[in-house]
Amino acid sequence: MTRFALLLGSLALAGCSSKPAQPSAQGPGQDAVLHEVGGLIQMYSGETGQGPKKPLDLTKYENGYPLGYKAVQSGEVVVVWGAKIAGEQEAASSPADVIAYEKITPTDGGWVLLQNVTTKWMSAGDFASARKAR
Repeated sequence: MTRFALLLGSLALAGCSSKPAQPSAQGPGQDAVLHEVGGLIQMYSGETGQGPKKPLDLTKYENGYPLGYKAVQSGEVVVVWGAKIAGEQEAASSPADVIAYEKITPTDGGWVLLQNVTTKWMSAGDFASARKAR
């Protein structure tokens, strides 16, 4: 009986995680989708010198970043409208402020995209205290 209890406990713990599962054979993970959102914002910012103000601003770049575009259009990913991402050379030295995030992040934790074009998983508490892009 002891072995059975240990096995059952192990199985229960295996199903619990504070971070979402990694990408599967079914498709890319949310961090990859957020990288595409970053590409959309970066393309718009590079062309106009400002951040996009609404989802329609990103339509021109849909073909290059289809997963990111779909996630923004569906509301699965929330963008801090008006904020921009610098070009590739300057992006690494940009602030680490949140510019886009999974819709569930404020309540459940999730992936965020930072202005320096990196992605990071944040708990809801970390997200609440994180600086948002402007």
